[in-house]
Amino acid sequence: MKPRTSGAPGFTLIELMMTMTIIGFVLIGVLPFVIFNMQSEFISEQKLLVNGDVRGFTNGMISDGDGANCFALYQSFYPHTLSDGTAVARDVDGNGVINSADRLQSGQSGDFLVFVYYQDPFYDARFYDSNPNNQPTIGTNMTVERIVCYWLAPNRNYSGETALYRLDTDSFKTSSTSTSWTTPWGVTLPATLSSTVTLESLLPPNTATAATNASYATIVLNNLQGLSSGLNFVNYQGRGILVRSRILHGNQAKRVTNTYNFTVTPRG
Repeated sequence: MKPRTSGAPGFTLIELMMTMTIIGFVLIGVLPFVIFNMQSEFISEQKLLVNGDVRGFTNGMISDGDGANCFALYQSFYPHTLSDGTAVARDVDGNGVINSADRLQSGQSGDFLVFVYYQDPFYDARFYDSNPNNQPTIGTNMTVERIVCYWLAPNRNYSGETALYRLDTDSFKTSSTSTSWTTPWGVTLPATLSSTVTLESLLPPNTATAATNASYATIVLNNLQGLSSGLNFVNYQGRGILVRSRILHGNQAKRVTNTYNFTVTPRG
């Protein structure tokens, strides 16, 4: 007697291999569309973040500039080398002393911008000397009440990124009713400028550590690059600051960027 065979349906090995082959072809055809959609969603999300950064930074800096009497621009917050190998420093003339001679003139670019708010007892409506290419006058007998600084330095939170930092001395008043305050580096404001008390003496220390100090340096933008020889701020005819930068978002595999240009002119 022959053994009884099962009548249950099944798949042969050849049928299984053909099925897997067909599924593989389908996945190969669909996968690029899935990846493209994921990339498009990622790029759209990053562009929204970039546009939000542009709006926030533009509005904030214009507000700071509109309230200031004048500005000073320096090549950098501290001595270092840019990505292209260019050496930059606050002491741009390299004489070992940081003073008014290190303020950048019309057409020069830098990464350390200072807005100055002061009272001028003599009220000179010009605020500039006879040479339109010279930096706005920030001289003696002016009582500096507040300074707001913007500068570029390594991002203290994200390795490999360059952040834009902001310092506002208004944040360091001892109380809401105080008219005088001391900055973390020991300078008391308001301060009347003189031959020894200069604008440069009111600025934070010229060091890499001070540039990223979390006690007073607030990160405005996480990652950006300058468009003017690698620098972000341009002295525009001694009367305003032209901001030329590129904000970056995303990761090393996929960068999303946006460039922007705008000019800030202090009320002086």
